[in-house]
Amino acid sequence: MSDAVIPPGVKLAAKRGFVRTTAQAYAATIPTGGISAAAIIAFAAEPNWLVAGITVGVALASPPLAGLASYLSIISKGVPAEYQEASAGSADAVDGEG
Repeated sequence: MSDAVIPPGVKLAAKRGFVRTTAQAYAATIPTGGISAAAIIAFAAEPNWLVAGITVGVALASPPLAGLASYLSIISKGVPAEYQEASAGSADAVDGEG
């Protein structure tokens, strides 16, 4: 019997969810939130380093926050079905049966 408040399988799934969600958020943020022509023109017309810094900071901070939300969601609600199937497959591979 384990005395762990959060079972190890749930912790592992939460870590995977964090990494996956953070990577997906960066993949979406970098091409779409990157430097656009409108941003370059606006910055060239009137450079505002404070706004530019805040914009870059938000773009860099948002994906890890999305990952944290995923981590906490999995910890609070349990392992999603798609993660359970992936975990079962990798457990079989570790045991030499998969």
